[in-house]
Amino acid sequence: MRIDTHHHHKKAGENLAFVFFMNLAFNIIVVVGALATNSMAILADFIHDLSDTISIAVAWFLEHVAQKESTDNYSYGYQRFSILGAVIISIFVIIMAFVILSEAIPRLFAPEEVDAGGMLIVAIIGLVFKVISVHRLHDSETFNEKAIFFHQLGDIFEWLAILVLSLVLMFWDGAPYLDPFVSIGIAIWLIFNLGRNLYKSVEVLLQKTPDYFDVDEFKSAIMDVDGVKAIDDFHIWSLDGIDSVMTLKVNVDFGQDLDEIKKQIYNISNRYHVVDITIEFD
Repeated sequence: MRIDTHHHHKKAGENLAFVFFMNLAFNIIVVVGALATNSMAILADFIHDLSDTISIAVAWFLEHVAQKESTDNYSYGYQRFSILGAVIISIFVIIMAFVILSEAIPRLFAPEEVDAGGMLIVAIIGLVFKVISVHRLHDSETFNEKAIFFHQLGDIFEWLAILVLSLVLMFWDGAPYLDPFVSIGIAIWLIFNLGRNLYKSVEVLLQKTPDYFDVDEFKSAIMDVDGVKAIDDFHIWSLDGIDSVMTLKVNVDFGQDLDEIKKQIYNISNRYHVVDITIEFD
């Protein structure tokens, strides 16, 4: 039995579209701010935020693909394109975090002067844009959205740090080394969270039993169904980290109502986001 459910991918696509246009508008503001203040620090943040926008565009496209119906070539549908997006974005952001580390660590020993006033103005604008984006993604369901959520949340910490630094630099000329120090902390935070998201995404691609699925509890519930004598074969894997596919071979008493047994197994399975169920009786 196949249950068609693409609502979470449709919602994810809408959320990512909103965040994409928010970031695109912010990119324009940041590059104008960089040119107006002649600040290399802000220009570097523009490059970082531009990479964010590209990442979101990829995630948005793949979430749109994930909403497509199944075909002969993709019989389970396109939901796994969402996971593919999560893997791509996580890897991309982790690489960018290491690039930030490679730039920030040397600057600990050779700090550069920055335009504190320009940093303050752009940081305030950045916080407004990023907080709106994070609020839109705060109830994310798909791994794809979560990858972008963590990236945007990291940006909030970054712009908050830049805001505090700009205030410090206005009154303390000897604190330029704090800028790369905070950048290192943000990069490590991104590597940890996106690394965890990447690990979970790869588990889905490798068809690991979903973390939320209690196999023993499920089998016990099936065995409690009247007419079920044994579970001979059982497989479950997730399509996208949310919806799962299951195949089940059950030894039954053929004197019982088989349709009723199958109905009860469907009802039990639906509690676990199982959207595609194949049941064989023997």
